[in-house]
Amino acid sequence: MRKLLRTLLAITWLLAGAQAFAQAAPAQINAALLDLGARLGENIGIDDLAQWRWQQTTFADSALGCPTVAGAGGAVIGYSFQLTHGGSLYDYRVSADSAIVILCSQSDPLATAAQVPPSPYSNSLCPAATGGPYMQSRINVGMDVLPLGASLDLRGQPALDAPILRSIPAGTVIRITSGPDCAGGYVWWLALVGGQTGYIAETGANRYLVEPKPPNPLPSREALSPQIIPFLREFARLRGNFLPEHSWSSDGLTLVVPGAAGSDSLWLYDLREPLLRPRIQSVGGQLVSLAARPGAAQAAFGGADGRLSLWAYSTAGSAPSELLYLDAHGGAVSALAFSPDGARLASAGPLAYTSSAVQRDFAAIVWDLATVAQQALLAGHRGLIRALAFSPDGAQVASGADDGMLRFWGASSGEARAVVAIGAPIVALDYSPDGRLVAVASARAAENLLLLDARTGAQVASYPLPTPGVTALDFSPDSRLLAVGAAQGLFTIWDSQRHSLLTSGGLDASIHDISFSPDGSLLAVSIDKHALLLYGAPLGSG
Repeated sequence: MRKLLRTLLAITWLLAGAQAFAQAAPAQINAALLDLGARLGENIGIDDLAQWRWQQTTFADSALGCPTVAGAGGAVIGYSFQLTHGGSLYDYRVSADSAIVILCSQSDPLATAAQVPPSPYSNSLCPAATGGPYMQSRINVGMDVLPLGASLDLRGQPALDAPILRSIPAGTVIRITSGPDCAGGYVWWLALVGGQTGYIAETGANRYLVEPKPPNPLPSREALSPQIIPFLREFARLRGNFLPEHSWSSDGLTLVVPGAAGSDSLWLYDLREPLLRPRIQSVGGQLVSLAARPGAAQAAFGGADGRLSLWAYSTAGSAPSELLYLDAHGGAVSALAFSPDGARLASAGPLAYTSSAVQRDFAAIVWDLATVAQQALLAGHRGLIRALAFSPDGAQVASGADDGMLRFWGASSGEARAVVAIGAPIVALDYSPDGRLVAVASARAAENLLLLDARTGAQVASYPLPTPGVTALDFSPDSRLLAVGAAQGLFTIWDSQRHSLLTSGGLDASIHDISFSPDGSLLAVSIDKHALLLYGAPLGSG
């Protein structure tokens, strides 16, 4: 069901049960429901279905992609509906004019699901030829880990029958140096402990044997301001098999982090928990971009295959649920941004799947999440869009791309409002929360951060950064601070009103993401060594 046809039309899949998306079903679903009701001898409506999904595409002929039917004629625009009712999954195909209605197949959704390994057994780091199944990996090379039990065996080879070199007691820090090796259902890593090298098992026999070393508890802290920044220090270092990206929930209580290869999960850090241990919830698929939805415990993910997924999550232990699935772009999703009210989502990639008569290469799409419809197409860039941002009032979208152009669009209409030539590929941008400024980072060799007037596009300031490789930037909630991260591992914090450098910090890894917490008391920094750093100033500083 996930093998979607890629076409020039927007392709949308929808899960039932979320009332916010109920009106998104196209009228052609009624033809499928009428046929299903006639077959079963009952009156069936959408509300009678346990689950439903739909796809709009252009089929090769009148068979509408159904392999059991002989097709004729040329291309036909139509829909595929997957309707779950009475314990069966019905795959319907309906033409756009509802003249063709085909029940392509009927199956047992539970039997189909049983053929798919449970989510903890989907470790993409372990080839199928090595046996299995294998639980997902929560650790990776370069990390410090701890035994979960009373002790852990260090072995000479990655096998249960290999000689035991030593027993590692609980609380001992273990450094992962390479791996993994997958054999017999166990995931093994080469490790260094107490000056001795050997193999440890991360998972096996349906249990985890080690965990990432937990960070120190977060102390009470001050709200960050130009006066408090000199007291900034590292509070905690979160480690795990996740990507160097993060997003804050709008209440600031949860950090959402996408899992890396071998994890393919949602990592949730509840900042109210003193030990900051993550809750890990499997979502599947290779994730490349992330945005938390304002006002809801939901997160949107962009995939390497161009898909968009919206998931509801919980830090209380309940399983995540996928609210919608969009096959949006040809190629990896390069940028995501929610509107401030969470009602719209903008996405970008190498190619936009749309039926609109626009330049589809490098176009961005603004999705209306209430109807799962393409509200606007942002077409005109001649290079991949790397950054998207809504204005604080939600009326405008800014986009920055490899073509060196910063473009401003009407968020509802897609109307091109203004364009500013930056002169180098744009890698990051952000509106100040007060709506006055737009910060733009480019790949220029020097002074590669500009502050523009958000209304006119006129340059307000140019920051002489100590390093050219900017990767991320973010304004503080009160707009007074601007944090900038760079590939060389350097982050800087600026006074965005006086345009002066307040502080800088050096790390031993490239910075990929940087952001202030919604309450302005923490600075989160994602680096490429499977770590997320939290900075703040202790209460009483200054």
